[in-house]
Amino acid sequence: MEGMYGNVDAVEKQQEEPRGFEQSGKLACRESFAVEENEYEACDPPILLGRKQTEQGAAPAPVWGPWWLLLGGALLGLSLLLNLLLLTLGVTRYTAMKGTVEQAQMQDQQLLETASSPFMIYNKNHQLCVEVEAGESLTAATCHPPSPTKLFRWVLGGRLLHVGSGRCVGVAQSASQRAVRLEPCDAQRPQQHWVCGEGGLLGLAGVTPPLYFNYGNSIRSVVMLYTGNKEWSRWVVYDSHRDLCSRACDVCTPCRLGWAFFQDRCYFYSTSLSAWDMANTSCAAQGAQLLTMDSPAEQKYIRETLKAPSAWVGITNQVLKGAWSWANGTLLTPGISYWQAREPSSRAGEHCALVLPNGHWNDRPCAELHHWVCEGPV
Repeated sequence: MEGMYGNVDAVEKQQEEPRGFEQSGKLACRESFAVEENEYEACDPPILLGRKQTEQGAAPAPVWGPWWLLLGGALLGLSLLLNLLLLTLGVTRYTAMKGTVEQAQMQDQQLLETASSPFMIYNKNHQLCVEVEAGESLTAATCHPPSPTKLFRWVLGGRLLHVGSGRCVGVAQSASQRAVRLEPCDAQRPQQHWVCGEGGLLGLAGVTPPLYFNYGNSIRSVVMLYTGNKEWSRWVVYDSHRDLCSRACDVCTPCRLGWAFFQDRCYFYSTSLSAWDMANTSCAAQGAQLLTMDSPAEQKYIRETLKAPSAWVGITNQVLKGAWSWANGTLLTPGISYWQAREPSSRAGEHCALVLPNGHWNDRPCAELHHWVCEGPV
C-alpha cells in the first residue's frame, strides 16, 4: 500500500508546501505590517496600506472652492453697488444741470418778453453809435450799416441788453473812468442798472455823485463812466433822436416790478388799506421804509403820482415822546415842513401822519386804515 500510495503522499507533501509558504508569507506580512489584525485577510500591498494609513491618520484637506466663491460674490456685489451709486450721481448731476439750463433759458425768455424793441445808441456830437468790439468792450463806430453788434434793448430793472451777445451792459466797479463792458445779465448787480436823465444823459443808477455813460474821454477809445455831463455823455435813439428811455419807459426803471423810480429812489404805492404799524412793517419786510418826504422835489413828485385819497408816511410822535420824528427815530429835517394848515392838531390819539393828494401832511389815529407809500433804495 505504501508503494501504491507512496506517490500520493509525495503529492500531498508537495501540495502542503505552498500552504506552508502562504502561512510563512502571512507571518512575514504580520511582521512587516503589524497593522493587519485579521489573519485571514489577505496582506495588502504596501501602496494600499500606505493609502489607508493616510486616510486614517492625516487631517482632512481644506476646502478652498466655496471660500473663493463667497469672496468673488462679495466683490461682484460691491462692484454693482458702486456702479449703481455712480449712475445715481450721474443722473442727479444731469438733472441739476438740466434744471440750471432750463432756468437760464426761462430767464432769457422772460428778458425777451419784457424787452423793448431794438435800437442803436447815438451820440450827436461824435455822430457815432455804440458798438461792441473784442467780445465785451464798448466803443463807438459809424452807424451804417446796422448790425447786431450795435443793437440794444431795455429789459426789466433798467438794464441794457446787447442783442448780438445776449449779455447786459455793466461795469466792474462804480467809479469814474471805469470801462463799460458786457456781462452775464444779473438783476442783483447794481452795476447793471441805468437811468435816463434830462438832455440825453445816461447814468449808472443809485450813484452819488452821478457817473455817466461817456465816450471820448478815454485814451483807449472805449465807452466808460465819467463825472462830466457835457455833450460826450449825452445819448439818444438813432434815427428818432429821442431820449433813450422813450423807447420803453416801463422797463427802463432800475426798481423792482411794481415800484416807481425817482431821483435814485424807488417808491411803492399800496392798493390795500392798513393801520400805520402794519404799513410800517410791510415796508420794512421789503427792505424799505414808510415815505420820508424831505425835499420840495420829492413832495412835488408825490403830489403828482399819488392816486389814493390819503396814504401813511413815516412820521409819528410815538418814538420820541412829544416830538414828531421819522419812524427810524430821526427828527424831521429842519426848515422843511409840509404840514397842512393848523396841523398837527395833536388831538387825543392822533400820533401818526399821512400825506394828502395836495402833498401836505395830516396827523390821524394810528389805528385808522389808509393806503401807504414805501420808499427804498434802488
